[in-house]
Amino acid sequence: MEKAGLQCKVIKGVSSLRWDEDGDVVDADGVKIRWVWKTWAWETALDQIRAECDDDEQRLRDYKTDVVRSEAPRLVDVLLRKDVMVYEPLWTLIPSNKAILPVLWLLFPDHPYLLESSFELSDSLKSHGYVSKPIAGRCGFNISMYDGEDALMEETVGRFSHQDQIFQALWKLPDIEGYRSQVCTFSVAGHYAGSCLRVDPSLVITKDSDLMTLRVIE
Repeated sequence: MEKAGLQCKVIKGVSSLRWDEDGDVVDADGVKIRWVWKTWAWETALDQIRAECDDDEQRLRDYKTDVVRSEAPRLVDVLLRKDVMVYEPLWTLIPSNKAILPVLWLLFPDHPYLLESSFELSDSLKSHGYVSKPIAGRCGFNISMYDGEDALMEETVGRFSHQDQIFQALWKLPDIEGYRSQVCTFSVAGHYAGSCLRVDPSLVITKDSDLMTLRVIE
């Protein structure tokens, strides 16, 4: 970003943030936060709203995200302020939530770009092997993979065990010279904007998986 001429800084966590006299969130140097590229999931911010409303539907319906609080700023107070541009649109909550996968399978069964997915573990999934995933998990946490004999092949732990799960047909990433390889693509404003390659000797790509050099040739 700096090579592109953009002044920026890294802020770890929100403990150094505070409110200024104008009601804006500022960093430890008193600089107003106006643009954010985040590593936190949107779901983390929404969880803070859910916890505050505590099943109070009316309070949730009337919830205001752009007000100054007496307490120190939270993640949600930064990301959902009108004066803050977050470089990941809020609508990405929908495709990034794996609960959409069973819905897509219902709408487009047997589509070549989809894997069979369900909110319940079906006989079809059991017979061919399946993967259980938390609907809003990240970084390969809390993934369980089973073969067609219902035997556990691979399992990861993490902080998403409390979430609802979906079940998806087993499809192993390709093994290239001992590494399971996953090509990740990115879009900006609806257009293709780049790719990266994640690899891991295990069956699950995690936050610690290597990011390899990717070269595209004709």
